[in-house]
Amino acid sequence: MLPSLKLHAQVYKLKATNFTSKVNVEGRGWGEWADWKDSDVLITMDMDKDRITIYSKEVQKYDIAEYEGKETDDDGDDIWSFFCINEDGVKCRVRLAKLKSQNGRNQVYVDFSDLMIVYNVYTLD
Repeated sequence: MLPSLKLHAQVYKLKATNFTSKVNVEGRGWGEWADWKDSDVLITMDMDKDRITIYSKEVQKYDIAEYEGKETDDDGDDIWSFFCINEDGVKCRVRLAKLKSQNGRNQVYVDFSDLMIVYNVYTLD
């Protein structure tokens, strides 16, 4: 997934099959992940316009302020990270993960200080 992200600007299209979320309650920390829910959401990454858009029931638009790079964790999973600002001016991080430790599953994470959402996705041609 996105092997040459920094080299070739273009539009990447992903389709979510399901999603989950968890919330951070002040003073209590992060809760448990909610049950997975089916999803048919389109996610686009327009690298020319520095914009990530998630076409959920409420369209989520994230302007990329900084490409933070790619990391590979101890399990061999690749993670591309973007520092973003949403339409309301709220800071967040959008991460793309290629989980080699889980048969190459692809995920998109949207991380706010009080909410995390993760989508299982596949690439569209």
